[in-house]
Amino acid sequence: MSKIYSLDQIKRVLKSVQAIPEIEKGFMAYSQGKAVIPPVGELQFSDPPGDTHIKYGYLLDDDTYVIKIASGFIASPDSNQYTSDGLMLLFKKGTGELLCALHDQCYLTNVRTAAAGAVCAKYLAPKDVQCIGVIGAGAQGRMQVEYLAHVTPCKEVMVWDMDVDALGDYKTEMEPLGFRVHTVSNAEDIAARCNLIVTVTPATSPLLFADKIRPGTHITAVGSDT
Repeated sequence: MSKIYSLDQIKRVLKSVQAIPEIEKGFMAYSQGKAVIPPVGELQFSDPPGDTHIKYGYLLDDDTYVIKIASGFIASPDSNQYTSDGLMLLFKKGTGELLCALHDQCYLTNVRTAAAGAVCAKYLAPKDVQCIGVIGAGAQGRMQVEYLAHVTPCKEVMVWDMDVDALGDYKTEMEPLGFRVHTVSNAEDIAARCNLIVTVTPATSPLLFADKIRPGTHITAVGSDT
């Protein structure tokens, strides 16, 4: 029988994995035409509001391929209560045998996204990062900053979110990790102060405007898939 790995098991193994170099190698393989990544499959729901994304791919020189299924739902259109779940299925190329299931509950997606942000900043952000700006105080807003610590020594963080309680939670959780967190009520404050900005919201209207961005600022624009 194929093995099923829980989130706790996955997190234990991840402690010994250098995610940023692995994601960097993945980008290189994709750019060199050594990866097959078909278009994303998607299901959208209206009652309750939500979506399911199905992503898949493989490396040409590998003997396995992966299918990922990730879902997210909110309680109602005007609610902030969001739930998500997901897993990854690893198959053997040539036979289709299911080798294992990683019930990561979307955690590996968060790790991959945060590590990708760090790779972007490593090569594209200013060498002298004065303050890291974060638009969105959710899980990804935390992980982006944690992974950025591997590529920049900057510990000054300014964060905005429409949810005041989320800002307080962010500050409470991130300051013990060594970051100096400043919460703001206006996203323009981030544009005025920060020269490395990460946007991590599903916003459908602009929060930052070009005439407010400092020259030389790097923006890692992480948004929703749809």
